[in-house]
Amino acid sequence: MGQINPTLKDITVKVITKFGTIISIAAVLMATCGAMDAQAQGKDVWPSKPIRFVVPFAAGGSIDVLARLMGRHLETRLGQSIVVENRTGAGGTVGADFVARAPADGYTFLFTAQGPLVLNPFLMKRLPYNAEAAFAPVTVVAEAPNVLVTNQAFPVANFSELRGFAKANPDKMTFGTQGVGTTGHVTGELINQQTGINLTHVAYQGFPPALTDVLAGRVGMMIADTINLLPRIRSGQLRPIAVASAKRSSVLPEVPTFAEAGYPEIVSGPWFAVLAPAGTKLEFRRKLSEEMRHVLAQRDVQEKLTELGVESRGSSPEQFDSYLKSEFKRWGSVIQKAGITLGN
Repeated sequence: MGQINPTLKDITVKVITKFGTIISIAAVLMATCGAMDAQAQGKDVWPSKPIRFVVPFAAGGSIDVLARLMGRHLETRLGQSIVVENRTGAGGTVGADFVARAPADGYTFLFTAQGPLVLNPFLMKRLPYNAEAAFAPVTVVAEAPNVLVTNQAFPVANFSELRGFAKANPDKMTFGTQGVGTTGHVTGELINQQTGINLTHVAYQGFPPALTDVLAGRVGMMIADTINLLPRIRSGQLRPIAVASAKRSSVLPEVPTFAEAGYPEIVSGPWFAVLAPAGTKLEFRRKLSEEMRHVLAQRDVQEKLTELGVESRGSSPEQFDSYLKSEFKRWGSVIQKAGITLGN
């Protein structure tokens, strides 16, 4: 092959050099854009670090046990640690306020019963947060329906007999609970408002003293949730009169509901749910809700919940939002009609 014309050679080198430069620049730009795109996508990958469940009640209680149970299973599904942190005080208000003020980044959640959300706003004169606006719903995890019980000596066996006994013996219609403003207390007031009978509330400092007085006959009845009552009902210490659930409870299937006695509005009991600070992305909340529902469907989790005396639920953020609004309205009405306050 002959020599390449010098002019043509120069042009060829320039073209190749220029083309190579273009390729190099293009490669750099593509790599940079790819890195930026991956970085941008990384910001939306959730979770990318440990998640915190704030429980506004004491360690070892039913809510704490439930939060830790769910946390252990979620760690496997999400690939991140779940840290359960107890921040107690003021009927759950302290922990709820902490979450309300936390960054809405999808890494801090409130794992609570309904008190700080739908009871305390009406029981307390002042709350440090706006219960209707401070939180973004994730899911309802489980519930434990309340049960109206008596000791074995109390002369009624069902709610129909109790109504007749109430008319003849109004002075003996006392019911004990774990304290003022508890779900047991507001359930008793709901029963009064729905049925027209007059149950007189006797507040105790916790479940044990209330149970002691009911068993001793110093108080006629008691209203508490299945978590506390189930062992005493199964042992025969207490007689269940009616359960405050929409349908018969899976943990007490032999006990009739208030609805069966003609009072479908008497549905009450602690429910346990997860919420995020307001402003937390819906996609994060939906993912956590979906993963929690997967956990709740596991047989070993179902068995543990039954052992605890609670029933699994599970809901989407949208379903929970609707339920939360209805509960806020319902319990606000009951509490205000009954004139219950905690005096703060």
